[in-house]
Amino acid sequence: MKIYKYITLSLIAALPLSSCNKFLDTQPVNYVKDDNTIFDLTSAQSALRGVYRQLGSTGYYGETYVTLGYFPSGDVKNLTTGGAANLVTVNFRADDVNFNTAWTAIYYTINRANNVITKVPSLVGPAFTQAQNDQIVGEAKFIRALAYFDIARAWGGAQIVLAPTTSIDALPNVKRSTTEQTYAQVEQDLNDAEALLPNTLNRIRTTKRTVWALKARLYLYRKDWAKAEEYATKLIESTDYELLKPFSSWFANDVVGTRESIFELEYSAANPSTIRQQMQHSTNGGTYRYAPTDKFVQLLNDPAVSGGRSALIGKVTQAGTTLWFGNLYYRKNSTDPAYVLRIAEQYLIRAEARAHLGKVEGTDGGLADLNKVRERAEVAALPLTTADDLLLAIENERRVEFAWEAHRWFDLARTGRAKTVLEAIDPNIKVDANENVFPIPVTQIQLDKNLEQNPGY
Repeated sequence: MKIYKYITLSLIAALPLSSCNKFLDTQPVNYVKDDNTIFDLTSAQSALRGVYRQLGSTGYYGETYVTLGYFPSGDVKNLTTGGAANLVTVNFRADDVNFNTAWTAIYYTINRANNVITKVPSLVGPAFTQAQNDQIVGEAKFIRALAYFDIARAWGGAQIVLAPTTSIDALPNVKRSTTEQTYAQVEQDLNDAEALLPNTLNRIRTTKRTVWALKARLYLYRKDWAKAEEYATKLIESTDYELLKPFSSWFANDVVGTRESIFELEYSAANPSTIRQQMQHSTNGGTYRYAPTDKFVQLLNDPAVSGGRSALIGKVTQAGTTLWFGNLYYRKNSTDPAYVLRIAEQYLIRAEARAHLGKVEGTDGGLADLNKVRERAEVAALPLTTADDLLLAIENERRVEFAWEAHRWFDLARTGRAKTVLEAIDPNIKVDANENVFPIPVTQIQLDKNLEQNPGY
């Protein structure tokens, strides 16, 4: 499906990261470029902060990668000219700058994580305990796992590089792995992180519980239903997470880390999130580059379907015309967190896994989990009896529950439902057989002779 190029990694080390100088209020360490950069606890902690910063950069969870989930979803329209117009109609092009921006940002993240994972373990000593060391390495391994997962679900198999790259001359001669091999690497990193991290509560730093949440998602994508159910249950049974009422209470406040959140990325007034600016209307200080489609507005405003999730959109009226915009990211100083993992997803992961395992009704059936999410949104419970009906209901529920969390496209791609669903929503959308994965950016292919384009592009 796709390989990612590692010239990206050489660029990762060779160029300054203008998009990354915003996440987390810490001192520099934009990249680790030599063996002397990480040499003690303080420098290791600083390097780890740099990994988090890159994870939240504009090219990754700060905007571009997220919009790759928005635009092909059938629910978001592009209000500007440029490559996003092709994304909206699922006319994926290898020369689309959005693909290259996200790809590069993810590999910057991987390279930073590799630096920490490679250099920190040997630094245990009187001033750097084993527990501190394990924590730092475990967090870096989780972030690397998330990055490779995001590559696999978007582009397919990746070139897997587990050591830092510092120059073009040092590029690894690595062929692309399959999608399943890439997922296997994700699982290995998550297993390592799970063994290293504490079982504590922290919504902005990774812990054992953060690992469990991503494992549940990973096993859903790998169709390992029993393990998806197992790991989702670990989070659902924890007393530290809950589905909050009303629906908007988990995001429409100024509290960092609500009980809904398992893992989120922080921003500040000095280091704002660009998603909010692009999503909000100009009357709210935004640039209004993308917005919900008319059909999606109707869906979110339907109390029988969406209930309290109508709070995910807002509107302004100009010259007698009502203009709708996304409202998940609403703070005028753009300090909204990027929500990566939250408890509602775990309920719907477990519901889907149980449906595939033939467990529909009853207290241990997927229907109970689905209706728990619906009840929180103030929507009537569904009286379903078959696994097929439950799976379709879960697909529809995820559409509204995660309206601005970029799951929709990836859900339809992983289930093979993109063509059927999206072409029915909009006649302008045409999904070719190869388009369940994105094209490898042409820039990356030109840079790396080991990188092959995905079939059909």
